Amino acid sequence: MARFLVVWCVFSVKNTVARLGEVRWPLAGTARSLLRLVLRYGHMPTLLAITHGLCRLRLLGWGYRDRSAVATQNFRCLTGQPGRIDAAWIAMRRQMLELGATWGQNPACLRQVQACISELEQVVAPLHQQNIPVVLAPLHAVSDIIAAMVGSAVTPGRASVVVSSSVEQAELFNQHARELGGVELSYCSIHQDNKQLAGELMSLISDVADGRQNMIIFPDITPDYTIQTDEAHSGKIACRLFGRTAKLHSGVARLSRVVAAQVVFYHLSYQNGLTIKIHPPVTARQVAATMPAIIENTLRDYPGDWLLWHSHSLYFINH
Repeated sequence: MARFLVVWCVFSVKNTVARLGEVRWPLAGTARSLLRLVLRYGHMPTLLAITHGLCRLRLLGWGYRDRSAVATQNFRCLTGQPGRIDAAWIAMRRQMLELGATWGQNPACLRQVQACISELEQVVAPLHQQNIPVVLAPLHAVSDIIAAMVGSAVTPGRASVVVSSSVEQAELFNQHARELGGVELSYCSIHQDNKQLAGELMSLISDVADGRQNMIIFPDITPDYTIQTDEAHSGKIACRLFGRTAKLHSGVARLSRVVAAQVVFYHLSYQNGLTIKIHPPVTARQVAATMPAIIENTLRDYPGDWLLWHSHSLYFINH
């Protein structure tokens, strides 16, 4: 009887949620206004704590259950550490922080973003003063949008993100959020599949060389995002990660050499607030040797912040 009651309660809740979902559109305007007020004036750590609790109770993030299983096994297999990667919580936190920093304009969240910008500015501004081109290399941690916001705000106050053609649409989908956040940011493609975006890449290279804007490339993109491109076989750096033979995307190394830039690796972290970890600038020639250690150490030290643990192949895909 007890088991029957549990099953009945679960299905009753699901049916109720489904019915609410059917009438959400008439309430969309009021609900959106209320959500924006909560995000703007609410205490973000408290909101995130509530969100985390709902994820632990599996009332949020139902669709991430399989991702969590893959992410946890990847984490345990590579690091040898116990523990669990909660892909649902990581995804929900990312969305809350992005909404708070853009659509909601949460003052505390914006102050934390500005603090990250100020720290990065202390590293980037001296390079521009020496007329050294800059490539910013944020890792996929906490939020790609906020990481790009931080990179776009440092000297000279303008940047473009170089993406893979296969994730191009996912990145461009966030244009509205960037506009709400007042971010001077654009996108172009490193691959030749999309001729328009590839043409914009040539203009970006010229601007970076002249110091008119910075280039942003996420160095930890996994090979399965680019496996269908023309450069799937050649556009990789052979290295070792976690004691295993691995391959990293070579975009950062190649493009930084084109403009003789210095590369600044950084990533965001969240512990009761947004913080930033910035690595010392490296020359274009040092990138291939430096990048694997930066990625591995970040994954070891900040596993709960990294966004790509659910990738099935990570950096060990066979071509």
